[in-house]
Amino acid sequence: MKICYVNFNFKCPRDHITLQGLRENGITVKEIVDDTPGWRKYLNIAREYRACRRECDLVMVGFAGSILVIFMRLLTRKKIVYNALSSFYDSMIVSRQGGKIFSFSAARHYLIDYLAFRLADRSFIECQTQKDLIVRIFGVNPRTLSVHFVGSDDRQFYFNSAIPKRDQFTVIFRGAFLPEAGVDVVVRAAKELENEDITVRIIGRGLLQKEIAALIQELKPTNVEFTTAMLPMDELRKKMLECHLSLGQLANHPRVHTTIPHKAFDSIAMKLPYLTGENRGVMEILEDGETCFTVPPGDSHALARKIIELRDRPQELERVAENAYQLYQREFTPKILARKMIEEIKDI
Repeated sequence: MKICYVNFNFKCPRDHITLQGLRENGITVKEIVDDTPGWRKYLNIAREYRACRRECDLVMVGFAGSILVIFMRLLTRKKIVYNALSSFYDSMIVSRQGGKIFSFSAARHYLIDYLAFRLADRSFIECQTQKDLIVRIFGVNPRTLSVHFVGSDDRQFYFNSAIPKRDQFTVIFRGAFLPEAGVDVVVRAAKELENEDITVRIIGRGLLQKEIAALIQELKPTNVEFTTAMLPMDELRKKMLECHLSLGQLANHPRVHTTIPHKAFDSIAMKLPYLTGENRGVMEILEDGETCFTVPPGDSHALARKIIELRDRPQELERVAENAYQLYQREFTPKILARKMIEEIKDI
């Protein structure tokens, strides 16, 4: 099988994890990528596709490429698979607040998603709750949607026993500062932990960066390491592996239930114990007390208490981290996930 994989860029882990897994399963992939400003990128993509179309068995459109699904449908009669992850509407309007629900921007995103999910022969979605959302708000036939978990790029995020844990118990929050992330919950919990000999390491940036910086300035927690710089991968991996506990999405926000953050997979691939707010998305793959730990969403007091409890139970941390790591090895490596994807593609 030869797949023509198309997108404007391959910056998202969804794309390069899928590409890695497909190739590990012996699939030949022709990458077409162009992010030239304006309409020229569409002409470039069309030209490159026409040059290789006879060699390809199907077209796969990458993450957030909903408008490309529409464009590619105009170019080809071949089967189109959309590696969507989630709806663009959910990402841009609900999460990133790119417009009010009844704004022109929201209507535009909705229409593009509406058409893309109908024009694709199969769309791969990040979790069952996201699939249910797409069926509900876009009226898509559920038989054209398949749940395909993201996994982790295990060439970058992997366990390394040679990196020692810090002497002081340290928890890490790594990720985008989006409303569903709950970085404010982490900062408030950190303030409560000032006298507990616990460090809270926050690495990220994004939409709410100014608000989070202002909250840190207001509360002045003395135990917070706050980094917004883009770190080299080797340094980021080291900073994560030095920690004793990894924090997931912790806000009381509707989108936590329809998504599984990349760091959930990255953490378990690195054998880092994972503590998350209770939400339906991540509970599709993890179980409280067995492969992760949970707290009520949006509750900084509960988060602080849970961190203290886990600090004092190192054997429990080790047990749950090992369980999650073994789960990752069985179910969520790029090769295993891509093998499942290939089997579904054969049926369309």
